[in-house]
Amino acid sequence: MAADNSTNQDILGYYINPTATPISEIDFKALKSAGITDIYVLVTNDNYSPVLSQAQKKADAVGIRTHAWVYPGFAHASSVAQMKIGVHLDVETYNMPSYLLEILNMRVATQGVTFSLTVKPDGWDGNQYYYLIAPLCDYIVPQLYVGDYNLGVTGLTNKVKKYNQIYNFIFPGKIVAGLQTYQSDKDPTPKDASTISAEIKAVQPYTDGAILFRYGLSNFKGL
Repeated sequence: MAADNSTNQDILGYYINPTATPISEIDFKALKSAGITDIYVLVTNDNYSPVLSQAQKKADAVGIRTHAWVYPGFAHASSVAQMKIGVHLDVETYNMPSYLLEILNMRVATQGVTFSLTVKPDGWDGNQYYYLIAPLCDYIVPQLYVGDYNLGVTGLTNKVKKYNQIYNFIFPGKIVAGLQTYQSDKDPTPKDASTISAEIKAVQPYTDGAILFRYGLSNFKGL
């Protein structure tokens, strides 16, 4: 039976780039033991079917939900939904309104499965128009990568508190934090497990979970 994609409660996810870390090399039992509930697997128009089929089989076997992590221009959202796999659209932009039609079309194509968006962090990186995109998805994942914005756990906590006050009042359950598993884009040294755990614990009271970016650059072993 396929893992349920219908809820975003208490997510602890991992972004996986199978080009960097092949699905065959990932220990899914270890992921489950570490508390991982969801995986977000990077796919393209050309490779989505075989990659997602492989990932879904392994994830279903241990009770982890599978999502296709895609970029604008992905044309097979409906086919992914028919596989009972969620779709996670990565929209890193400074012009969010220009993507609203594509987001809406993908939402329509993914009825029956989870549709989520990863975006730049509103406030840290300009106006990302969360109030416009929140009604069009199941949850928003702001990229709260403290190393790239020269902030620490205190800054992270303050930001998710603000999101909770603003967005969860209007759109309950819409924020899932994206967290970095390495120091920064300029320093890909993996963070240690205690640092990652501290960031997860900082966001948990104010969000519906966290997704770690990215598998293969982390020593995370679970909370």
